[in-house]
Amino acid sequence: MTAAITLDTASRLGGLVCGVTSPGRPALTELGGQHGPFVRERVVEHGAALLSGYQWADWDDLDAFVKHIVGAPLDYTERSSPRTELHPGVFTATDHPPTEEIFLHTEQSYNLTVPRYLFFFCERDAPEGGASLLADCRAIHDALPREIVQRFDEEGYLLVRNFLPGLGLTWQQAFGTEDPDQVRRYCADNGIEVEWLAEDHVQTRQMRWAVATHPETGVKTWFNHMTFFHSSSLKKDLAELLLEEYGPWGIPTNTFHADGSEISQDIVEALHAGYRGHQLDVHCRTGDVLIVDNLSVAHGRAPFVPPRKLFVSMADALSWARLRPVERTALPGGGPAGHTG
Repeated sequence: MTAAITLDTASRLGGLVCGVTSPGRPALTELGGQHGPFVRERVVEHGAALLSGYQWADWDDLDAFVKHIVGAPLDYTERSSPRTELHPGVFTATDHPPTEEIFLHTEQSYNLTVPRYLFFFCERDAPEGGASLLADCRAIHDALPREIVQRFDEEGYLLVRNFLPGLGLTWQQAFGTEDPDQVRRYCADNGIEVEWLAEDHVQTRQMRWAVATHPETGVKTWFNHMTFFHSSSLKKDLAELLLEEYGPWGIPTNTFHADGSEISQDIVEALHAGYRGHQLDVHCRTGDVLIVDNLSVAHGRAPFVPPRKLFVSMADALSWARLRPVERTALPGGGPAGHTG
């Protein structure tokens, strides 16, 4: 008979993270089996939970734990960063160079169906750096200037992506297919305009919302990729080079007002300040598991010195139709915001 697991919980980082530990280093799968609903409730309540001191050894352990908490892991579709799938539903957190910071963002908020929960499994922490960056998107929503929030809440924003050889992901990598017709069908089903500007140059344009309402708590949250995908989030020298070469509509990713006009510098600075002003560092140690409510908390990564091994699973698919009030479930500019599942 499996021994009952005792939980010790503590509020951390101003209440954004719930720390969870247990005496005796029990198995992670046993924790999920005995206390799955409790752990999930703490994630919703705080925004994130950091589990420390639990044993896990292989992919089956991670898969079983995720299923105990929220259900089967999801695939990674309409990709925006390089990742390696290590096991069905388990990916490297990112293959982005370790010397580069990954700016705060909410996972796949530019998709019509988004992952509700993120599970970060730390197999090996970095000898230096590599903190997980977190920021409370509910607090960001409340702290941003009201005129900025109101405009983007009402209008949404425009995301333009260019898939070019040698610059970021190819369209084949992003959409997981070599077939242009499959890309066209996916885009048609997901409110995306797609255009082949050359044989290997594909441009997509999609209108997306910037503000969501949490389906459980009813709290509004700043839930978008508008700042992450904006040219201002690139290193200054790189941004200047790309903009000079390709223009604002031709670089790999950029965001605009819903009418296609460029976002002014003062708004860009306010958005960056909103994220940076709420940024907190979480240091995941070897064996730790960080669970994030993707609707409530943005995540990123500080630069680090290798080696570092961090895996991610995404779970509980949620349609944008669930994230807006009933009368506002259409995409900005018209069109359905996804299935209502």
